[in-house]
Amino acid sequence: MRLDNIIFQLGLASTIPAARQLVNHRHILVNQCIVDIPSYRRKPKDIITIRNRPTSYNSVKKESFEGQKIPDHLTLSLLKTDQPTGLVNHMASRESVDLNLNELLVVEYYSRKA
Repeated sequence: MRLDNIIFQLGLASTIPAARQLVNHRHILVNQCIVDIPSYRRKPKDIITIRNRPTSYNSVKKESFEGQKIPDHLTLSLLKTDQPTGLVNHMASRESVDLNLNELLVVEYYSRKA
């Protein structure tokens, strides 16, 4: 579970490249520490917040918090200060990923290439 993907799934960014830019520009805190590596691996019970700076709040899209479906392995809450806070509940399971694919066909395809 990469940090940029989690930020995108929480709705803090409209695209994954935008989430990568948020992380690279040091707008994201993980467990109250600045993280600037988009591929940073998340663990359960990690808390993801936005830095307490005006430029950080301006870079996060505001309209994304209403009505977006968040995966069951993540939780998004808005604090009294209107600061979005994300929590990683548990690792994403195969059932929580909404992709209709047959893994055996993928293995078969790549076994022919070898």
